[in-house]
Amino acid sequence: MKKIKKYIHVVLIALGVMVNCACKDLAFGNKFLQKPPSTDVTIDTVFSTAEYARCVLWYSYQYLPYGLEVSNHSTTLYLGNLEGLTDLNNDNIVYSGVQKVYNDGKYTAKTENTRTNFQQQTKIRFNEADTHMWSAIRHAWLLVANIDRVPDMSADEKARLKAEAKMMVAVYYAHMIRHYGAVPIVDHAFDASDEMPGRATLQETVDFTVRLLDEAIAEPNFPWTLPADEKSQMDGRLCKAGAYALKTRLLLFVASPLFNSDKPYAEGEAAEKKMVWFGNYDKNRWKLAMDAGKAFFDALKTNGYYHLVQKEEVTPSDYRYAFRAAYFDRGTTETLISVRRDIFTINMSTPEGQAMRWGGYCPTKEYFDMFPMANGEDFDWNNPEMAKNLFINRDPRLTETFVLDGDIFVGRKANVTEKMPAATAQKLGVNAADYPAGSDFGKSNMHALSMFSGKGCRKWGLDRNTELKNHPIQWPHIRLAEVYLNYAEAINEYNGGPNDEAYNCIDAVRERVGLGKLKRGMSQTEFRAALFRERACEFGYEEVRFFYLISWKMEEKFTTPVHGMHIYKNKKDGTYKCVSFSLATTNRKRAWWNPGGFSPIWYLSAFPMNEVQKGYGLVQNPGWE
Repeated sequence: MKKIKKYIHVVLIALGVMVNCACKDLAFGNKFLQKPPSTDVTIDTVFSTAEYARCVLWYSYQYLPYGLEVSNHSTTLYLGNLEGLTDLNNDNIVYSGVQKVYNDGKYTAKTENTRTNFQQQTKIRFNEADTHMWSAIRHAWLLVANIDRVPDMSADEKARLKAEAKMMVAVYYAHMIRHYGAVPIVDHAFDASDEMPGRATLQETVDFTVRLLDEAIAEPNFPWTLPADEKSQMDGRLCKAGAYALKTRLLLFVASPLFNSDKPYAEGEAAEKKMVWFGNYDKNRWKLAMDAGKAFFDALKTNGYYHLVQKEEVTPSDYRYAFRAAYFDRGTTETLISVRRDIFTINMSTPEGQAMRWGGYCPTKEYFDMFPMANGEDFDWNNPEMAKNLFINRDPRLTETFVLDGDIFVGRKANVTEKMPAATAQKLGVNAADYPAGSDFGKSNMHALSMFSGKGCRKWGLDRNTELKNHPIQWPHIRLAEVYLNYAEAINEYNGGPNDEAYNCIDAVRERVGLGKLKRGMSQTEFRAALFRERACEFGYEEVRFFYLISWKMEEKFTTPVHGMHIYKNKKDGTYKCVSFSLATTNRKRAWWNPGGFSPIWYLSAFPMNEVQKGYGLVQNPGWE
């Protein structure tokens, strides 16, 4: 059916939910509209009071993009994570969306129609019933259209809420662009009888999203950050700084080779109609991204407040804890767009904890090797001292991303090395008895499934117990460190190489963890590679890597098998020996590693087949027709 009423929630029911939710019950990001719907509510009653009207917008917050598993495994990829599609992580959960859909090579447009089987979950859903993105967008537009009718609300607050609603729509659109390219433009609150608009061009979709962000930025009553009197209950609410930041991400993404090229990444009707590329390469698109970065930092200089979390600001005062606070903690000076799902704390019984325990988070050797030494020097397996003391004096972000042997673990030191087999000992010329199994390897919260690649994941899970207890978290949809790197990348690409400002941006991120400055005199290609690695070390498991790989069309990162590590510890002197192994030789290999198993069509998701067949002009992405 073509009608949009089949596509988004019936407004009166949704509004009924909101009216029955008293705003005093909403600890922003904690309690979301949990009361039963009422059927005796109209637009007139909802916008008759400020309290009810605000709840129209509050509704939209609960469906913002979120990268962690929550109750009922309701997020995408069913116990998997987006990093599992990249070279940073290998998913070891046999029934996860990563394994059942992508690694098995079974993804099609038809797969996007499947929603009853959790194991068929994909990385995003266009269907309203799965994500509620379209009802969230609709409610934002309902507020814009009706807020002026509210009698007990000041003109300043009305203006603020309008800007906030527009930014809300932009967040959803920027998210969809990263997965689909162009999408239909919904620019007002459609009536139930309205036709769903057809798919726009990429340029139209980007222009629409940027315009919404610009309008939010231009509104004087839209605050740069939350006023002090709102921070305790409303932390996480959208603000102007986040709009500036999101604009840098969006414009950088669409300036990249995936869209900004002399030819499309794949042929098809959507390519012909310029829905998955601009139709040409234009260097000025990099300038637009660069200008957006400069605008952010100019505004930051004027308005202040946001800065990278430093070790002096956290307890214990240490580089690793500053990094942890940056991505994990609520209410820091670094998170520009923060997303909440209930009062969410991780433990091993929660879906996120289960995902870690059963092997959804298994970092690769490739990822391990990316982290430099604490002095900024590259880690080198050919350096004997580094190889036998591979966890010592490394980038503090490594200690927060991996569970490392000898590091913090439930109030003691972790013992997570393997027992050396006799055959391995013979090959290495050592005594196997000197390399016993660590007491934590394959046990309890460090189950063997979570150690499939030889190393456990610490990020988000921390020490699996004491460090997590009673610690509500947030999803950092975008944080300040990314804006620094976005700006640096745009400068490098537009100018044909880095300048001092680009170096300073990367240096700021590195110095937060004590790495010191990047060496000067790099070429454009060298700087791009340095930035590429910096993003990986800084944003692992934050849904950054995948989009960077596709934006640069790095097919080789998807087709080249990744590796695990057998790590053995000498009980006498505490030194280590490491034996790498290809994960392509295990039962967790990926279809993409097979000859012809990967195609550029995978860069963007397919639209659900039943949506395309409704006939309102939703042109399928290339290769999924």
